[in-house]
Amino acid sequence: MYRSGITPFGSIVLWLALFLSGCEQQDAVPIRLTGWIASPIEETLTRTFVDTFEQRHPGLSVRYEPIAANYMDKLLLMLATGTAPDVIMIEAFWIPLLVEYDVLLPLDDFIGRDPGFFPDDFEPVLLDAFRSGGALYGLPKDHSTLALYFNPDMFEEAGLAVPPRNWDEFAEFARRLTRDTDGDTRIDQYGYGHAEDLEYSLPFVWQNGGDFIDGRGRIVFAEPASVEALNFLRRMKTGGIAVMPSDVGAAWNMDAFGRRRVAMAISGLWAANFLNETYASVPYRVAVLPVGKLPASVAFAVGYGIPKRTRNPELAWRLLRYLTGPEGGRIWVKSDIGLPARRSVAQEAAIERDPLKRVFS
Repeated sequence: MYRSGITPFGSIVLWLALFLSGCEQQDAVPIRLTGWIASPIEETLTRTFVDTFEQRHPGLSVRYEPIAANYMDKLLLMLATGTAPDVIMIEAFWIPLLVEYDVLLPLDDFIGRDPGFFPDDFEPVLLDAFRSGGALYGLPKDHSTLALYFNPDMFEEAGLAVPPRNWDEFAEFARRLTRDTDGDTRIDQYGYGHAEDLEYSLPFVWQNGGDFIDGRGRIVFAEPASVEALNFLRRMKTGGIAVMPSDVGAAWNMDAFGRRRVAMAISGLWAANFLNETYASVPYRVAVLPVGKLPASVAFAVGYGIPKRTRNPELAWRLLRYLTGPEGGRIWVKSDIGLPARRSVAQEAAIERDPLKRVFS
């Protein structure tokens, strides 16, 4: 069972900006596109999109304006002041917040007037992740669930042959993998590296039958099932067999994995690309998450939307339909960043026969 959740974002920047006088955009020539920079390969692929779009649409040009840091804060401010680019990269997690503040353009009319777009080709659950109130506010480009990355060399040294299958094994394996490898009486290799972001704790909560928000939008982390799951993670941390990235001087949990400070970490398919590019000498394997009372993971869906205050909605749609169309999907699938959002592209790429990617499908 895969589930996706809504991550609460601090909306102070947007709330304040909505009181500012709106800045009218000038005619968007060229079409402006923004997104975050997750890795060099993703930025390269996005620029490939821009080049191929311009080749296939003579007379149109795209200005790519990536945001290097604090993406959501900067995007919220631009959306509130009417200065956002014509096409913006968004996570499905953000849709409820952006819809609440009425800053996205519904896409249903564009799709209804575009018989060649074939929205039924998208995985339904991914398309639904961008819906709110029956309207569609974004289209997915790719997706990934979370899985367990582990270092096979460290496993072998600890006498472990297979990845943990359940929480008991997970904690026991983390204990056996926590070691002083250089004999200086200090622990320098930990069993598990946990990411700070809420999404990485959600699988444990869901696997224990808990949740973090109910159907009425109330935070329910205090419910017994949720507390029990979070206490499981807390005991690993206080027991000295799990660390956060900052505990070992790492930027994020997969950076700690690449530095060989942790033997196990949880991440999405994009982490494979990061390891291949940044820590090519570090071996890794990937397995499904260890299971609690029931199997569950988080589905991350990333796509594109159009700001409501864009001055060029028709041109923005032409770029968005290309980014999320079959040809765009084929460009994305060439890298280990995410799985295709379109079923036809996934079938062409034979995802189910790929030993790495099928773990995240």
